[in-house]
Amino acid sequence: MALCLCLASTAGLAQIGEDPRLAPLRELIQDPASKVRLEALRAVAKIPTGESAALALSALDRPMDPGLDYALWMTINDLSEPWIAALQSGAWKPEGHEKQLEFALKAIRPEQASRVLSQLLATKPLAKDGQGPWIELIGAAGSPKELRQVFDQVVSGGFDAPTSARALTALGEASRLRKVQPGGDLSSVTRLLTSDSEPIQVAALRLAGLWKQAAFVSSVAGVLSSPSLRPAVRDAALETLRQIGGPDSLKALQGLVASSNPSLRRAAVASLAQLDLGAALPSIVAVAQESSEETEALAFWRSVLGVKGSGKRIAEGLPKSGVPQPVARAGMRAAREGGRNDLDLVLALAQGSGLAGETGGAAGAEVIRDLAARAVSKGDPHRGESLYRRKDLACMSCHAIGGVGAKVGPDMTSIGASAPMDYLVESVLLPNAKIKEGYHSVVVTAKDGTEYTGTLARETPQELVLRLASGAEQSVAKADIEKREQGTLSIMPGGLLDPLNEQEQLDLFAFLSRLGKPGDFDAAQGGVARLWRIGQTVHTDAQAGQDVWPLTANWDDRRWSPAPALVKGVLTRDLINEITKASPWTARLGVYAATELVTSKDGKVRLNLKAAPGSELWVDGRKVGGNGASTASLKAGTHRIIVRMDPKQVPDELRLDSSDGAFVLN
Repeated sequence: MALCLCLASTAGLAQIGEDPRLAPLRELIQDPASKVRLEALRAVAKIPTGESAALALSALDRPMDPGLDYALWMTINDLSEPWIAALQSGAWKPEGHEKQLEFALKAIRPEQASRVLSQLLATKPLAKDGQGPWIELIGAAGSPKELRQVFDQVVSGGFDAPTSARALTALGEASRLRKVQPGGDLSSVTRLLTSDSEPIQVAALRLAGLWKQAAFVSSVAGVLSSPSLRPAVRDAALETLRQIGGPDSLKALQGLVASSNPSLRRAAVASLAQLDLGAALPSIVAVAQESSEETEALAFWRSVLGVKGSGKRIAEGLPKSGVPQPVARAGMRAAREGGRNDLDLVLALAQGSGLAGETGGAAGAEVIRDLAARAVSKGDPHRGESLYRRKDLACMSCHAIGGVGAKVGPDMTSIGASAPMDYLVESVLLPNAKIKEGYHSVVVTAKDGTEYTGTLARETPQELVLRLASGAEQSVAKADIEKREQGTLSIMPGGLLDPLNEQEQLDLFAFLSRLGKPGDFDAAQGGVARLWRIGQTVHTDAQAGQDVWPLTANWDDRRWSPAPALVKGVLTRDLINEITKASPWTARLGVYAATELVTSKDGKVRLNLKAAPGSELWVDGRKVGGNGASTASLKAGTHRIIVRMDPKQVPDELRLDSSDGAFVLN
């Protein structure tokens, strides 16, 4: 701190050019010790020159951490005007310093960034492929003039398809977070609503919703009438109608709730509920009674219970005959998760469907001790791991083990080694009894009446990002928040064990109690692939010339299925075959398991594959070996690794490890 104090008296004296006061700081700002670099950054802030700003930004040439990032952000704020002057005069040139430019433009005030962008864009048109940070920077700081420039370039076809989608998203962020939109007429966005590119179509729909012009409703409704409507497009179009609101949107949604398409009907009812709960109530009850699959029902309940006050009103409208038990159980879960506790709905669903014993009543200390003791003596942790992975329990939607899974709730990697069995039992049976620090729910009520409950993922001056119980992240612009409060309940719902019989409960607790202990349930062991994607090729792929598509397909290709490894780091044959199960008349040609490895330096990388004889190991599209040990010469960076297997020789266990890199876990 003394370094900062000794330079404070020189503030305001220097001009652009060589300054002897900066000489000792040039070395310190590159020091290996982050604390020294941090102090040097704050000292530089006391010398208000363009040269000081350039020196501060050079800190980005070395690895950063949150403390250094914040120190640089404050320093650039302090030096914003000298830096802008240096940029405008040409003393500081952005060429070759794009990373520094991006940081500085995001750090300074939006009105300052707009001045810079206006000058830069006047002499530097945006590239067709969107190269550089310009599009996102315009979205984050551009004025209506710069936003108009981007919008016109999209509409005129001046960007390629991926860049157009990026640009539309950036325009949407400007509207959502800053309430700024392009100047002039915006109606040409409707021309993009029928784009052949799904990303462009989805981004344009979302943008239309954020611009909230009633004139867009008929075009959006037309999208929803398409016979080839895709889920992502459907969801974006319905959200747009809800955001635009008004009588035309209400009429369009009321027409859609009568659709013969079950998925469109469910999604339309959820959107109608957010716009007009009273108008949607009869359809909510009807759709709930129609649902036949618990996972599907859970998604529906989550969507309608996001409306403020919906739980009690739905409970009042439920028929006395109740709803099917899987639907009721899903509704009870949704009503109690994420810090929500719609007790009226829980009781109504339980009583009407004969699940009155599953309302999550309190468990006494004696019951907890007894269950803990029997889990130790009679529980099977291997069966418990299978239960933990069941989709209806959704444990993996909230918790991570060994880095794989969600981060809604606490990490489970070493829970068994650090917590006694009775604590584990109590935490699951009575999640609100002892809430771990940092995992209280946050309840956010938006100005449109939507409620969000979850844990705080991150926060910026413009937005709040919550992790929802589903594992998804929800961003809410602070300008749209009416009320924010810390919930008194755990984000973990009660009644999670209701679908399990007594032995299954014992098995699940046995599994949790073994996590982190030596053996098959120690996920702390590094160097093993834990997150895989599984795909297969069949005879129709060969007919289409796609018989080796897994070697080149993007990770977001729908033919890939995620497959987390067991805690001990293996994929079993049963799991692989379950994912790649094909119709009896389908000829399977190959089974593929894909993962990623990150290497920090160039050189040879050793890979150890445990698979069936004849399996092939491919790295970045090149075959490097097979079952057993292999070596590949790789550059520093991220590499795609694929194991190609004969469908008739899927191994009992598939495992891949390496001590020369880190496997990607999310």
